[in-house]
Amino acid sequence: MVMIIGLARKTRRGSESEDARSLQWEKYQSTVTMATAMTDAHRMFLQSIMTHGALKAREVKALYKKCCETFRRPLEHDNLGKFVNEINHHVGPFSMMIQKGVSEEDGVQYYALVNMMESDITRLASDYTETELEFFKKVLDLIVDSDTGVASSTDVLNLTDQLYEEQNRKMRKKEAEDVIRRMVRDRWLNEHQGEISLSVRGILELKPYLTDHYKEDIRQCCLCEQIALKGQLCQSDTCEAKMHYFCANRYFRDKDQPRCPRCKAEWDHMVISQGANGHSQTEETPASQTQGRKRKVPSRH
Repeated sequence: MVMIIGLARKTRRGSESEDARSLQWEKYQSTVTMATAMTDAHRMFLQSIMTHGALKAREVKALYKKCCETFRRPLEHDNLGKFVNEINHHVGPFSMMIQKGVSEEDGVQYYALVNMMESDITRLASDYTETELEFFKKVLDLIVDSDTGVASSTDVLNLTDQLYEEQNRKMRKKEAEDVIRRMVRDRWLNEHQGEISLSVRGILELKPYLTDHYKEDIRQCCLCEQIALKGQLCQSDTCEAKMHYFCANRYFRDKDQPRCPRCKAEWDHMVISQGANGHSQTEETPASQTQGRKRKVPSRH
């Protein structure tokens, strides 16, 4: 069990060479062969998920097709869920599971292999030093404590001073920049226009840590019931409803007078559009769609 979990961490590192990955995959295959009877198509699919950390739903569908074609398995487009469940049946005893999550950037669905056993940041210990993990914890503090689910790169780099003052851990700002780059590369974090946020992989894999460590601050989207770091809050003082921007957009799309789905208080509508760079952008709802009612659009970062 320890062997397969440890290998899963190492295999997903984007910085390893192809030779190293091949060697690790051979070791993994020998372990799986003894423990389960997964087919080669299953193994190829699982290896790709492990290597990339997280894949978009359309990429997963293409991967499923490739696995079926490579090993001459009947391709049934409606059976992707069954195929994934078959893998989860085999890796489940090792406290691993392929799960689906939604990007807070644009609402796109992702798949990631999640370690269900470890709930602490130490699960990243094979890829990052102890000081780097303490730095990452402080980055998470900034992200969760913010109203927008993001932290400015300037504030993130200034955490190095706080790290030294509170824990006597030395980290230069250049080293901090390198840590952020690696975490973006490994898909733990997102970086866009100088702002840092937690990626879909980070939310999925660190969900136990986030919900345990930030019990009073973490909220779920009242529509999709996933963790919502980025989103809109109900403006009623007596309601704690929160929605992802894209969930709110879909929910309020055809409503002339949007109201909170929980308390029925008036809700300011946020329209989300996709920019050329793939990131969400906010727009004011056209008057033709609001029947003359001008809706205030909160600033989104």
